[in-house]
Amino acid sequence: MQLHETTTHRAARASRVLVVDDERNIRLVFRTALESVGLHIEEAADGAAALERLEHSSFHVVLLDLQMPGVGGMDVLRRIREKGDDTPVVVVTAHGTIPDAVAAMKLGAVDFVQKPVTPVVLKTVVSEVIDRHALDASRPAPDTRREAQPVVITLGPPAVDLAPVKLALNRRDFDLASTLLDRVLDIAPESVEALNLMGVLLESRGQDHAAYYAYKKALAADPHYRPACDNMRRYCLRFGLDADSPQINPAVGWEARPGPSPS
Repeated sequence: MQLHETTTHRAARASRVLVVDDERNIRLVFRTALESVGLHIEEAADGAAALERLEHSSFHVVLLDLQMPGVGGMDVLRRIREKGDDTPVVVVTAHGTIPDAVAAMKLGAVDFVQKPVTPVVLKTVVSEVIDRHALDASRPAPDTRREAQPVVITLGPPAVDLAPVKLALNRRDFDLASTLLDRVLDIAPESVEALNLMGVLLESRGQDHAAYYAYKKALAADPHYRPACDNMRRYCLRFGLDADSPQINPAVGWEARPGPSPS
């Protein structure tokens, strides 16, 4: 837990977050959670207000609800990407936003939180995104195809730093993301996070069948891994599959059980 507190405080240094949601209570919950770790929060109650703020201000992260009246979250995401704005976007999803979630991934938004989200999860996701992009910005203009390598630590079970992969996905450089993920999975074939990201990459490229098997392998490796659980359920809803069948979803029967205690 100390690691999370350290990264959160590092991410909080002068970082600006735009919270875009039409529900006032959600904006208040997000503001309260994120201001508690020193982040500077601004709010937009709809997509039009969000675009106006993004036109005149810069942010380290945008928390973007997909379902809003008028100018929706996907409209906001498409418009800022069309302008060449690569501001990191964390998508706030709810049940029923399946097609939009896939479209968001294709636009480089691969970080998701699902309503209702706990303050701990929210702070963890936002701090990770800020740290990831801050680390990349501090590097002296690397040739990403040669230097953006996943860092592999081989003491005990292989552990990997997937920040370069997520950066490539954020920037919609799917070829680079694929290359990096292949390297990771050659060394750590049971990395649940890498397998889940491979599913995200494959879905973003329209390779839906292969994406399913990537999510399935991720859950076979760790049926408690929440992003893979969410992606599998979203995938099943998208294609009319039975997400409660253990033959289809390896997480069935495990999702309700407590996972391993954090080290």
